[in-house]
Amino acid sequence: MSLRNVTAAVLLSAVASTASAQRVQLDDTLSPVDTFQIPLAWSAGVMRQAVAALLANAPGAAPQLAGHIDNVEVRLDTRDFVGQSARIYLTLPATIAGLSSPTDLELQWDVTSPFIPGAVRPGQSMLVFEGSISGAVTSAFFSFAVRLDRGAETDTFDVEPYYELEIIP
Repeated sequence: MSLRNVTAAVLLSAVASTASAQRVQLDDTLSPVDTFQIPLAWSAGVMRQAVAALLANAPGAAPQLAGHIDNVEVRLDTRDFVGQSARIYLTLPATIAGLSSPTDLELQWDVTSPFIPGAVRPGQSMLVFEGSISGAVTSAFFSFAVRLDRGAETDTFDVEPYYELEIIP
């Protein structure tokens, strides 16, 4: 093997190990509240459209349902990572119990700094923090909004996001 091929192999190996960095699920049981109920409703501006769709037996024409909850304190156990640079992701499981199609759901959030606002759908992860872990507990206040696409048929469902940490080399 020539030196050129060895260099390319080493570079490919480094890229592959970076791309497959392992994430560790963080414990969030330190958070003050475990379960929230978020009532979903149509906004006043689309109520007429919603009623018309329901009367026409056309749920696919109904507008999106939405609900929100503010000031949710999330406390993550990061004691094993103090002093390290890391990324934290908010992840939704691919399957959401109670939904006929999990792709109908979107979870959005605003959050206190240094965390990052964003949105995620089932089966996805979104970056919510990147930086140095400074304490045994990393916490932030989230304001969550749940959006259920039109035509979704469900009475209740459970959304259980979880948080994953990845060390930045």
